[in-house]
Amino acid sequence: MEMEKMVKILYTNYRGETSIREIIPQKIWFGKTEWHPESQWLLDAYDINKKENRSFAIKDIKSWLTL
Repeated sequence: MEMEKMVKILYTNYRGETSIREIIPQKIWFGKTEWHPESQWLLDAYDINKKENRSFAIKDIKSWLTL
């Protein structure tokens, strides 16, 4: 795991819940998923706290903090 590439984001999920997420970004792409049914820009990243890969809607990332 490349922890030096970790960033913290302030993210609002599909339920409207906002939280700080610690992630390792992997790729940015345009499309849709089960959780993001409308085509849009998405960020695939490894979520450190949840210990799994997730897709984040770019429009729902409120701020970034690199470490």
